[in-house]
Amino acid sequence: MKQLRLTIIKNATANVVRGGASAVVALVLPHFLTRSLDVNRYAAWVLILQIAAFANYLDFGLQTAVARFVAQAIERRDNAKRDAIVSTAFRLLAGAGVLAILVASVVTWKIRAIFHGTPPDLVGELRGGVLLLSASAAILLPLSTFTGVLIGLHRNEYPAIAIGGSRLIGAAGVLILLRSTHSLVWLAAAIAVCNVCGGVLQYLICQRLLPGLTIRASAASGKMTRELLHYCAGLTVFAVGMLLISGLDVTIVGYFAFAAAGYYGVAATVVGFLTGAATSVYAALMAPMAVLQARGEQDRIRDLILKISRLGNLASLLLIVLVLWAGKPLLGVWVGSTYAARAFPILEILACAQAFRMAIGPYSIALIATGQQNYGISGALAEGVCNLLFSVILAIVMGPAGVAWGTAIGAIFGVLWAVFYTMKRAKEIRISRGRFGAETMLRPIVCFGPLLLYLGLQTRFHLSGISLSVALILSVVFLLWIGRIPFRFPRLIRSPQ
Repeated sequence: MKQLRLTIIKNATANVVRGGASAVVALVLPHFLTRSLDVNRYAAWVLILQIAAFANYLDFGLQTAVARFVAQAIERRDNAKRDAIVSTAFRLLAGAGVLAILVASVVTWKIRAIFHGTPPDLVGELRGGVLLLSASAAILLPLSTFTGVLIGLHRNEYPAIAIGGSRLIGAAGVLILLRSTHSLVWLAAAIAVCNVCGGVLQYLICQRLLPGLTIRASAASGKMTRELLHYCAGLTVFAVGMLLISGLDVTIVGYFAFAAAGYYGVAATVVGFLTGAATSVYAALMAPMAVLQARGEQDRIRDLILKISRLGNLASLLLIVLVLWAGKPLLGVWVGSTYAARAFPILEILACAQAFRMAIGPYSIALIATGQQNYGISGALAEGVCNLLFSVILAIVMGPAGVAWGTAIGAIFGVLWAVFYTMKRAKEIRISRGRFGAETMLRPIVCFGPLLLYLGLQTRFHLSGISLSVALILSVVFLLWIGRIPFRFPRLIRSPQ
């Protein structure tokens, strides 16, 4: 148990460092770009990043599959299967890279029709930036096989160094170029080159850690292809759902109001930072849970889900409190008062939406780790379609804020679907829905209820400092008592068994 705990902590820390490097880039670059580029040019930059990120959804979950299957093959000391997994995944991801290039070419060709509000002088730069970053993302798809291998080896620190380091160097290159040029093509090239170097570095690390690992066409079998694709069927739908949920939001805003894409991108960047930190921690559970399943220890998987979900939801609500309390002035320091005034209302909605969605993050990871991700297919599609439908409708009615409200509606719908439908069908992980709701959702809400109520009323009634003190004291007491942090007090709410 102690060894498992240390492995999870080490991998979670590495994932946070990796995500932290990306977060630093996401937070540092807008600070300078919003001050150096005009509104339309920065909006174009945000759209370039969003379109290039579409290639990541063509992973089809294969990186995750490699991590799971490699972890189990190493546990069983089956080197032949390990090589077959890696070789087959590399071939499939190389095909996905070709598809990514084709899609990017079509998007580039139709760029003026998609973003009809683009100023004529920015069309060429928008096209060049999209092609460069999309090409680098396509090259990284087959190289991401080795990210999965390293995660399967429980060596998450190496992807953290390679990916995090390449992104930091790429951001430094952008800042250096920004002093002499505002060309979006050159800025995109700096990021593209460094990202590819990070992928190559992971390959070299894998060769050093596993000198016996071979990637050859003969090892990529049809049987392994079917096994991987069967496992990834649900993950592919998850990827499509995430594309509909968060991969199209800035694009939708850019279609209806080109210049507003920059403001929406600022809010989405903050939320992406918060979500990325949580996802990095949750992702560290995947390989250990796969090993626990191989050992037949389903009860320990269930206990991990409940414990990590409760702590994660407490952290999410704390972040919402911080966003509501200090979000606007911090945005002003970060990107300036003009962007802050337009982005903060969107940030409030998106932060709440993402906190609600992340409530089932550990459970989703457990489904993937135990090979039950296909049970989440209907929920991912339902949430994605709901999100897209309401985002488009509300964008027409409310503008950019409507896209954020569409995301919030989709998040609520997705969580309800998971709790009342998916948990009932996924039998490998037996969790009482009542217990899950009480332990992981009700407890955190009660703990932060006083502070959230204060912040909600403060905007209308300008409450005194005494009210804040009372709300803060109540939340601390509830955290110690109901939230069980850090001590164990008698339970005020008894969870149904």
